[in-house]
Amino acid sequence: MFGITFFSTKNLCGYGKMPNLATQTEQQPLNALVMNKNNFCIILAGGIGSKLWPISLSKKPKQFLDLFAMGRTMLQMTYDRYSKLVPPENIYISTYKEYTELVCAQLPEVDPKHIIAEPLQINTVPATALTLMHIVGRNPEANVISAPADQIIYDVVSFENQMARGLKFVDETGNFVAVGIKPTRPATSYGYLQIGEENIDGFMKLKSFTEKPNIDFARIFCDSGEFYWNTGIFIWKVNTMLRAMEEDYPYVKKMAALVNGSIVVEDASRVMEEQYARIRFQSIDMLILEHAENVYISPCDFGWADVGTWKNYYDLHQKDAHKNVALGSRNLLYDCKENLFYSSSDKVVVAQGLEGYIVVENDKMLMICKKDDPALVRRIMNDAKLKFGDDIM
Repeated sequence: MFGITFFSTKNLCGYGKMPNLATQTEQQPLNALVMNKNNFCIILAGGIGSKLWPISLSKKPKQFLDLFAMGRTMLQMTYDRYSKLVPPENIYISTYKEYTELVCAQLPEVDPKHIIAEPLQINTVPATALTLMHIVGRNPEANVISAPADQIIYDVVSFENQMARGLKFVDETGNFVAVGIKPTRPATSYGYLQIGEENIDGFMKLKSFTEKPNIDFARIFCDSGEFYWNTGIFIWKVNTMLRAMEEDYPYVKKMAALVNGSIVVEDASRVMEEQYARIRFQSIDMLILEHAENVYISPCDFGWADVGTWKNYYDLHQKDAHKNVALGSRNLLYDCKENLFYSSSDKVVVAQGLEGYIVVENDKMLMICKKDDPALVRRIMNDAKLKFGDDIM
């Protein structure tokens, strides 16, 4: 793999210097309160990362890759981060059934019973519901952090403190907490959380949510000062989530009640899996932010980046004088600017006259397309699958 030099996060998230991610596991927990046995975490690691194709493949998606040459994959770094916030034995990994062996190999410290395999990839609400059965069976009063496995956190100490505050707030109020980051640019790849006037100890009532607006609305949101990027990190109590799922997923609450009563977790999970083919496709973001009334935003400043698209990935790396990023290859560039060149092998890349492109190569294919259009990458992936089959996926 290749070495990477990160640039200062000042231009990306406005939070100053990037720490050495390799030392995240050495950070000490700042507040013993968060290690309370009532605190749990669900790491969502079941997606295929299609917007980072073709390095993120269906057989080994981005969460299982060492994208930053740190010696730890995205999943491993995420686990390291949350094991400082909740007791490690209270961490569950939600993943697709085809990835359970990858999770076991990368996180041997996790009890295999805490690796919850979804039979189908139908977004994060069903995956969360399935994992929820296991948490209800252990602690029906649990406070839960649910978080994606593909994010970078810059200020670990600040992150721990602010997440601890969120856990305490949820424990005391029973409300949802959505972790928000102040936008630094009009990005169209994030959801936007609008704060209302109600303020409880610094937690702001959610007024509205807009998922991935167009560039004009993104500019308005940034200029208003009322909006935060949605990080996809949520904190909630078990009963709060069960109530939120009640209308669209009525059997979930029924199964949870049975887990507390007469049947074991494994039986409830089996019933849930049998229901999977008929479950509504829905993200946890939409369930909470568009349907729940008791959502509060935690405005955080720990520095955050999502590694969801090639544009995000480009933003996270050191640029040359012409704002090019070249990873894993030697290169000779003529009149090129604002491009990302990624090679999985030590090849010489020669390019001329490119502006705003990604040039990505793996052992089976080469892709050249515009950098700033995640939907285009997904469309190309689907077209390639139709024409060339699953072999390239």
